[in-house]
Amino acid sequence: MLEVDALRVSAGRFRLHDVSLSVGRGECHAVLGPSGAGKSTLLAAILGVLVPETGRIRLAGADITTLPIERRGLGYVPQQLGLFPHLTVRENLVYSARARRIPAARFEPVLERLVAATGIGALLERSPRTLSGGERQRVGLVRALASQPQAVLLDEPFAALDEALRRDLWWLLRALRRDWELTILLVTHDLAEAYMLADRMTVLLDGRVAQQGDRMEIYTRPAMPDVARFLGVETLEAGRVVAAQDDLVTVEVGSARLTALGPVALGAEVLVSIRGEDVALSRTGGAGGSARNRLLARVVSLREGSPLRCVELDAGFPLYALVTRPASEELALRPGAVVTAVIKAPAVHLIPRRSG
Repeated sequence: MLEVDALRVSAGRFRLHDVSLSVGRGECHAVLGPSGAGKSTLLAAILGVLVPETGRIRLAGADITTLPIERRGLGYVPQQLGLFPHLTVRENLVYSARARRIPAARFEPVLERLVAATGIGALLERSPRTLSGGERQRVGLVRALASQPQAVLLDEPFAALDEALRRDLWWLLRALRRDWELTILLVTHDLAEAYMLADRMTVLLDGRVAQQGDRMEIYTRPAMPDVARFLGVETLEAGRVVAAQDDLVTVEVGSARLTALGPVALGAEVLVSIRGEDVALSRTGGAGGSARNRLLARVVSLREGSPLRCVELDAGFPLYALVTRPASEELALRPGAVVTAVIKAPAVHLIPRRSG
C-alpha cells in the first residue's frame, strides 16, 4: 500500500540516509527513534513538505514522490492539530473534506459514521478553544479520516496527553483500524504506544534504519546495542561464548555463566541483553520449571516505578528485574537480601560485538 524506497532527504544539516519501509493495506507500521533520529524528516518527505534527493514514494502502486500535498491521498494527524479557532468542530471537519474537493454525498455518510465511532457528536457545535486535549485528538482523527485517505500518517498525536487518556485513544484507534481497515504509518518515540498499535516497526537512529521487522522480534531481539538501549533493555553486559552444544550456548558474563539459544560461534564476544520483565525472583531457589538459568543474587537497590519496581541485583554481573509491588513485599526485597534469579534461555539474547 505505502512504500518508501531508498529515500534520502536533507533538512538543514540533518540527512536521512536511504530509508526504505512498506506498510501493507490495513497494517500499522510504527517508526520509532529518539529526538533527532529523523522521524519528522521522514514524515515530511512522505507528506510532500520536503523534496527527496533520491528515492521513491508509492501509494497503492502509484508514484507520489513529486505530487503536491493535496493530491497524495494521505491523511495526517500532527501532534499540534491546528484546528481553525473561528470555525466550529463541524465546520472544521467539513472544511477538511471540501478542501480536497470531495463531494458532500461522498464524505457526509463517512463523517456521520466517524462521529458516531469516536463519540464526538456532542462536540460538533463547539469551538475548538473549548475542547480538552483528548477531545481535540478525537476531532483530529475524524478530520484526517473524513476524506477517506488511502493511508493515514500519525505524528506523535498523543504525546501531550496524560497516560490514562493516551491509552483510551490507543484503544479507539485500534477499533477504528479494525472496523475501517486503516493503513497507518505511526511516528512515535514511545515503545509502549508502538507495541500497542503496530504490526511492524522501524527503528531510526541518526537518520538511518537501525532495525526493522515484526514488533515482537524487535522488542525481544534488538540487533545492536544502541537499539537495545533505546528500547529500554535493563541488562546489557559484555560476555563471551565458552561452550556450544546443539542449539544452546553457554556465555560467560562477569563471574557467572548463562545458557542462551544459539547459534553463536564458540569464543564469540557478545553483549548479553535481558529484559527485566523476563527475570523472575525467588527466595526458595525456584525449584522446578523449565528455566535453565538460576543465579544466586544479592539485592543492591530498589527503584520505584509505575507499575513495577526495578530491582538491581549482583548476580556475578549487574542484573535488573522488574517486579510488582506485592511480589516485592512478599519476597521481602531489601538491599542485601539474597534471592534466586530465574531466567529462561530464550530470554537471554546475544548481540554480536563489533570491533571498535
